[in-house]
Amino acid sequence: MMKQKEVRVGIIGCGGIAFGKHMPSLAKLDHVKMTAFSNPTREKAVKAAEKFGTEGAKVYTDYRELLKDDSIDVVHVCTPNRTHAEITIAALESGKHVMCEKPMAMTAEEAGKMVETAGKTGKKLSVSYQSRYRADSRYLKQAVENGELGEDLFCKGSCHPQTCRSHLGCISQ
Repeated sequence: MMKQKEVRVGIIGCGGIAFGKHMPSLAKLDHVKMTAFSNPTREKAVKAAEKFGTEGAKVYTDYRELLKDDSIDVVHVCTPNRTHAEITIAALESGKHVMCEKPMAMTAEEAGKMVETAGKTGKKLSVSYQSRYRADSRYLKQAVENGELGEDLFCKGSCHPQTCRSHLGCISQ
């Protein structure tokens, strides 16, 4: 089996989703090295670097400084939702591939600019929509498409990890 190329990752946003999902998952991949961490609260970035980083991992309080590091191949954007588009576009323009936590953006226009920037830069953009193919998500999508729920104003689905029982709720007219 051919050895995979080493991938150097920068984490932007060292909060709950980064500590709970992104960094533990990346740490399981032998070819992935987390080399830089950015968070406005320095202590969170330091904690992430100590727990998941390579020796000498860099810590930043401003993501723009992390993006200047040409040795980083890809960044994971794990920041508050309202910042996803701005940070993702800046990362793509700095020559980084991007894994953006959901939601992709706050508006369709922002999402469009993210996709457009990925196309212009030739960098890959991935959004963490890992639940879209789950059985409960597919069921809800089909129910909406079939008009079984009436005209939907808002839908939300969740799954409780302990039971994996889904709870779907919609507000219909």
